[in-house]
Amino acid sequence: MNKVFSVLSEKYKPLKWSEVVGQEDVILILKKAIQENRLSQFLFFFGPKGVGKNICAQILSNKLNSFSDEKYYSLNKFEINGYFNNSLEYIYKIISQFRFYPKLGKYNIFIINNVHMFSQCFFNVFLEFIEEGHSHVLFIFCSREEKKIPKFILSRCQVFEFKKIPTKKIFLHLRMISEKENIEIENEALLILSKHVKGSISEALYLFDRLILYKNKKISKEFLIQKLGIIDLKYYFIIVDYLLDKKIHKIFILLDKILQKKVNSYELILGLIKHFRNLFLSKNYETISILKFKKEIIFSYIVQSKKISNFFLMNALTICLKLKKEYEKLSQNYRLTIEIYLMQLAYLFDNKKNEDSFLIKEDKKNEDSFLIKEDKKNEKIKFLQKNWIEYLQNYSGKINPVYLYFLKNEIQFQIKKNKIFFVIPSKLGNRSFFLIQTYFFKYFKKKFNYPHLEFEIIKKNSSTIKKYNLLYQKNKLIETLIERLNLKISCYKIQEKKNSCI
Repeated sequence: MNKVFSVLSEKYKPLKWSEVVGQEDVILILKKAIQENRLSQFLFFFGPKGVGKNICAQILSNKLNSFSDEKYYSLNKFEINGYFNNSLEYIYKIISQFRFYPKLGKYNIFIINNVHMFSQCFFNVFLEFIEEGHSHVLFIFCSREEKKIPKFILSRCQVFEFKKIPTKKIFLHLRMISEKENIEIENEALLILSKHVKGSISEALYLFDRLILYKNKKISKEFLIQKLGIIDLKYYFIIVDYLLDKKIHKIFILLDKILQKKVNSYELILGLIKHFRNLFLSKNYETISILKFKKEIIFSYIVQSKKISNFFLMNALTICLKLKKEYEKLSQNYRLTIEIYLMQLAYLFDNKKNEDSFLIKEDKKNEDSFLIKEDKKNEKIKFLQKNWIEYLQNYSGKINPVYLYFLKNEIQFQIKKNKIFFVIPSKLGNRSFFLIQTYFFKYFKKKFNYPHLEFEIIKKNSSTIKKYNLLYQKNKLIETLIERLNLKISCYKIQEKKNSCI
């Protein structure tokens, strides 16, 4: 062996702030604190696993001691890990070295990883050391569990929150590495890997290393899914289709097929929860944008979501969350537990008593699956009027206030045989209003995922709108006249109310 092999996490370990992925906010604050001499002697870095806490602690250590040469990077720096070396004897040994002033640099820096794993005895020893007052010592605590850190420690610390790294940044980082290492990998495979690691860059590099060892040729989506035990989204769609068709036996056969691929059972449960959530988001036009998938997959979610009501989705999510909680307590019989809860899901569909409550029919009662029904015309008309006003409010800054008033109060709705009639004053049929009504039709259809809804315009006579149009066309001082007209209308309405009372 002529050359020592380095794993990707070591080979591409950041040594400068600019090389750290996805923690720009934390880095900016640290830089500013150093520049303005506002950095505390006690720092606490907390956040999920593998997002750069220890890396930033290492870089900060070198910056504070002004070490630019790599050969000095290990000087004045002591690291302990709560998982491995948490004996009191070892801690006393480290602390004894800290009492001496550094030969090079300004500080002795103590990086404590997984600090939540230490016992109360450690924190007592640490407190004694703090009270001695050593200005040449700086402590950086790293942990995933902020709540497990004693308050007397946190109260002395500047706290820095490290967040999960966005999928896009992980993807771009892995793409850069693959190009430098001449590794062929499909973009879709790289995207799946970037999502799979749930914001952890170290996990992404570890898994990428494994994939390279498995296969020297091009890494395909299928190969990645197989080796990492990732469940293809298509299986979740199939499971839900089987539930809809009441084919529980086929679900068990499919489950057996999935588990034979050495899939992590817990990931299967989490995936099922995400799938039902995605179906829920797909039922409303405004929430579809939350889904981060290809157009074809989003379309599949929309199609399947139309077959299922919110009632079922809420109950399905409840059952799946119970399954997750139950699974986390188990040490065996994982498969049987999953099968039992899948039967509960099947029961939701098979229960004839509840069938009308959640199967999608022509008389859907929820707003997301809006259809017209003769016996509830008044409710539907009020609902249409409410959405019309909400729609107009979005453009209130662009429409003349009085014109907006007419649009809100003069427009009426009628319903007949699943058709919506838009009743408007005859004089209102100008180009501006045509655009408003056209966009409202589109807005309404998209909002309720019902593109085939029919609208028809009916015109009526209106003396009020006629007066407004006449004034608007003939007078140059329109804003003054509008105000006067508005007052007249208000007075007219008050007088009308008085007359009705008499």
